[in-house]
Amino acid sequence: MGMLKGYPTFSAFIARDQDAAIYRKYESLSARNLLYMSSEIHELEGQLKALDEADFKSACFVAEGAARKWEHYSTGEHPKIQEHRELQARIRVKLKEYHEALLLESQVLELKKPTQRTFKNVKRWFQNGGQMVLLGRDAHLFDNEDDMVALAPLDDDRLSRLLRAVLGWFFEDTESRARRVEHGEELYYFPERKIQRIGLVMSILLSAILLIGAISCLYMIANKSKSLILGMIVLFTCLFACVVGLLTNARRAEVFGSTAAYAAVLVVFVSNPPGIG
Repeated sequence: MGMLKGYPTFSAFIARDQDAAIYRKYESLSARNLLYMSSEIHELEGQLKALDEADFKSACFVAEGAARKWEHYSTGEHPKIQEHRELQARIRVKLKEYHEALLLESQVLELKKPTQRTFKNVKRWFQNGGQMVLLGRDAHLFDNEDDMVALAPLDDDRLSRLLRAVLGWFFEDTESRARRVEHGEELYYFPERKIQRIGLVMSILLSAILLIGAISCLYMIANKSKSLILGMIVLFTCLFACVVGLLTNARRAEVFGSTAAYAAVLVVFVSNPPGIG
């Protein structure tokens, strides 16, 4: 079924690919909004302080009673008490709005940015060879990559990126291929879950190979020179550190910790080799 180009096609594009759910967070506008709200509350705070100072200087019995007893403050009919109540009511509303805005902004700031690959592909589809999907100001929707957030960020470790770049075309589904041919689209789509599964299987295989392979090699050279055994431990430990550091998103401390644990296993095996025969 045909579809109008613009919001209908753009929303359909985002709906069929969660990876494309990237939007502007309007960081500058959000910061300005919070500053305006803060200044507004600051002004109300100053008015409240001015009322308190005026009440203190006037030594008014009514004002003193309202300051110390809730019943006087909540039901008093004196103009000064009413002024306090009205101002406090405005402060309560503005504080609620401000705190809600702060909490929402903190959640937005925790959202991750889209990967460069995702942003590049969505922007390329949006530009459509120079014929923007949306016109007017929205034609510049993707001008600032730093102001974009991803609602469904992918597990973007280096191994997954490598698999997407090298094998993404291989996993393109039939429906996507037919749609791409029909509409002349340059982008191809593949189920992200397949990439994640293959990445998981490869990670398991690499871990098993590095551990079992190291133990097998050390077992075979158990009666050889200590220099050879030490060199083998160094080799496999370096390989393990490279795999963890280059193919995963492990932080520096995690790389050090996992490498130390791996080396410890090999050293324990060498120190207490199983009996032969």
